[in-house]
Amino acid sequence: MSEFRPMLLPLRLAASLVLIFALGAAIGVAASPAEPLKKTAAKVEAPAAYVWSATRIGSGLRLRGTVPSEEVRRTLLGMVKAQLPDLAVVDRLKISAAGAPPQEQWLGAVSFGLKQLSRLQRGSVRLLNIELKLDGEARSAADYAELRNALAGPLPTGLTITADTVRPPTADPFVFVADLGKNTLSLSGSVPNETARKQLRDLSRRLFERPGLDDRLEFASGAPKDWNEAVAAALRALSRLDSGKIAMSGLAVTIEGVAPDKGTAVAVSYQLRRDLPEIFSTSEKLSWKEAATPRAIAAKGAPSAK
Repeated sequence: MSEFRPMLLPLRLAASLVLIFALGAAIGVAASPAEPLKKTAAKVEAPAAYVWSATRIGSGLRLRGTVPSEEVRRTLLGMVKAQLPDLAVVDRLKISAAGAPPQEQWLGAVSFGLKQLSRLQRGSVRLLNIELKLDGEARSAADYAELRNALAGPLPTGLTITADTVRPPTADPFVFVADLGKNTLSLSGSVPNETARKQLRDLSRRLFERPGLDDRLEFASGAPKDWNEAVAAALRALSRLDSGKIAMSGLAVTIEGVAPDKGTAVAVSYQLRRDLPEIFSTSEKLSWKEAATPRAIAAKGAPSAK
């Protein structure tokens, strides 16, 4: 037995070395796929948008963002001078061609944006690549209508409208008039938006038997709270008259006209006061046709004496 003892230590050492090498190999095999996993998990960032904006505040115009070159910058400033000649320009543009859209498309989008900005009394246009955002308040009802037509019509090549929060000009006071004549109902003054305008036209056709509807309404901001309900109540009252007019200025509503009889005149006055939202006030100036007396009816039907 003693002759085998000297070999026990080397055998144990060899076994330990084999175990160490085995563990190392296992660790190496497990760790080797970690590198590609690490690379796969790395965040892939999308290329930054190519941004340009123009903001109109008072008599000033501020330009920000990026232009592809100095030549394009001069072209852009020429567009500004042509579209907005009276504004003082603050130029904070930077030059970089990295990530720029095709030059002709980009300049077409810029020109279109500046044209819409010229129709605003305050606001901004902003390009992200070839996508346009607009915000602000129109200079007039006509400018607002032209801007709406431009956005609805054919756009420059490649351009898309991603946001549009342009408001019509503010009317103070906010005025609405409906005039009922013999054959026509005429609507004039201001209306908040196209949806309200369509609702008024539909309601007018249901309430009035007149063949003609003369719509001269213009878009404006600044309508009082519950304006739609107030207009509907006023039109319902007007529809019971033979002729007349309602006029709304801010929160004040007036109605005048001729009713078929006294009872209807009283009922119209009561109805309008009842149906108007509480914040509105009303005044009435109504008359009615005198009822014919039996003697007058008999006289009208009697044959003339020869």
